[in-house]
Amino acid sequence: MKIEALEKISLGYYPTPVEPMENLSRATGAGLLYIKRDDLTGPAFGGNKTRKLEYLMKDAVSLG
Repeated sequence: MKIEALEKISLGYYPTPVEPMENLSRATGAGLLYIKRDDLTGPAFGGNKTRKLEYLMKDAVSLG
């Protein structure tokens, strides 16, 4: 089964922003680096916890 086929309840704030890390880019000399701000997703500091909870909550609601 593909992940796209699974149903979920939206609990987060999407899409999360991608921001440049100017100081780290300068310090490493590796070119412009970016960070995806999954900490802004929503509940429980966001990220993978919020995304997993969306699938678990849909399953719980489906089971009554």
